[in-house]
Amino acid sequence: MIGIEEREAVLRVMDRGVLSGYQGNWSDAFYGGEEVKELEKEWAAYFGVKHAIAVNSATSGLWAACAAVGLQKSLELDRILEIKDKRVTHLQVMSDEVIVTPYSMTCSASIPLHFGAKPIFADIEEDYYCLDVKSIEERITERTKAIIVVDLFGQPYDADAINAIAKKHGIMVIEDAAQAIGAKYKGRYAGTLGDIGVFSLNRHKHIQCGEGGVVVTDNDELAFKLRLLMNHSEAVVNDAAIKEDIFWEYERLVGMNIRMTELQAAIAREQLKKLVGILQTVREHAKYFPVKVRPDCEHAYYRYAFPERKSPMEWANIGLSLKEFNTKRHYITPLYKLPLFKALGYDQEQCPVCQDVEEKIVLCWLKGVG
Repeated sequence: MIGIEEREAVLRVMDRGVLSGYQGNWSDAFYGGEEVKELEKEWAAYFGVKHAIAVNSATSGLWAACAAVGLQKSLELDRILEIKDKRVTHLQVMSDEVIVTPYSMTCSASIPLHFGAKPIFADIEEDYYCLDVKSIEERITERTKAIIVVDLFGQPYDADAINAIAKKHGIMVIEDAAQAIGAKYKGRYAGTLGDIGVFSLNRHKHIQCGEGGVVVTDNDELAFKLRLLMNHSEAVVNDAAIKEDIFWEYERLVGMNIRMTELQAAIAREQLKKLVGILQTVREHAKYFPVKVRPDCEHAYYRYAFPERKSPMEWANIGLSLKEFNTKRHYITPLYKLPLFKALGYDQEQCPVCQDVEEKIVLCWLKGVG
């Protein structure tokens, strides 16, 4: 889906000679260059959000989101021991917990580990493959800080039910919409349904700029934290505090450089213009596959995912040329079975629906898209 428009956009940046407009200090360049700023404005307008922050990948965006909601581990008093008239305090590491899915790309479960937080696997829905609301509720504890929901294969999560539980318990919802760009739930775009949403622009997605991502939120406080975190917050806060006597409340944020370049942003701007046409194409082909769509949702069909019921010949017999499609009878191994999570003691995790789905699922997608 790369064409002359993207080529011209890249040349526009090359002719300008500035490949990144960012500086890691409190100045106009803190917000990036012309292409990045325009992409963020266009993205926010398209998806109907207050804030859109361009980053270098969706994985980086998830990291920034987890940092912005304050994931951490801390030392807390466990008990006081009396030993020969001496009081001995015993400190215990108490980690935040984040409820995650076992059935997605690894980063949606592994990112909390960067903060010393503990990912807690909940089971998935049998028909829609997103996190199951009942399984989430069973796993909420006093340490639960956030839920990372994934709009898997382009299907929006059960936003009303999960958001209600999160609100009840004072938990933040981070929405991984990497696979669901353009999907909708009750008229709202996937990625805008939780407290923070994360989109992917890597080469496998409907629209792309090689590598890249966009983080969105309607929360002003979270948005400013996200901007600090993705662009050397400790240096920016220091400069701002010296110059303007503000921002000391953010002095403990430790930032990174996860900024998008002008070249990526220029390509992404052109790709965004093509999204409607791409979605129309993948939705036209959805009629050939028995994909279940959540009520009141518009699926983005990153993958046509369904239990195996038809052979390739049966698909051909319904008038579909399989030469147009890639087909795969497996997605991923449930994450708690991976060496990392097994080493951390997750080998006994039980998610029976996920186990069943793994054995039966079929994935198809249109060649040239994703």
